[in-house]
Amino acid sequence: MPDLTTKTGDVKAIIRRLQASFNETLEVLYDLPQDYLQQPCGHGCARGGTARDLLIHNIIHEKQHTGQIWSVRDQLQLLPGWGNQDLPALLADYYTSRAQLIAALFGLADDQLDTKPKDGGWTIRETVEHVLHCDRDSIDALHAEFRQTAGAVASAPRRSC
Repeated sequence: MPDLTTKTGDVKAIIRRLQASFNETLEVLYDLPQDYLQQPCGHGCARGGTARDLLIHNIIHEKQHTGQIWSVRDQLQLLPGWGNQDLPALLADYYTSRAQLIAALFGLADDQLDTKPKDGGWTIRETVEHVLHCDRDSIDALHAEFRQTAGAVASAPRRSC
């Protein structure tokens, strides 16, 4: 629940703009004939491909920028759920995030895992290895802390009512 002094007018306006824009997109796309997706598309984001290629680009583009927003929120320590979200909701979100990572791997050839991106960043394999390492490291540490705390609680003298 936001603090009553927190201003959210701009956030709400941006959300309304995103919703309105997507409603316009749906108006255009909803009744588009299926076979039209195979037609050549002149927009630069289709990269010389078809209407389907343009839509795929737009979907991935949106996911990339969603990731940027989450990254900024992480840096600002504004991730939802910190300190107040129930475990089942966190687990559902965690599982969905992992499923999205796995979905990003479907259709790749083995040699593409080690192809360096043009910007010189991590390969796909390096990124996955980083995720696996960080996940194990952080969850193993959390589990050890829990066991230590649970052990301390279990060995504490009990008082009867």
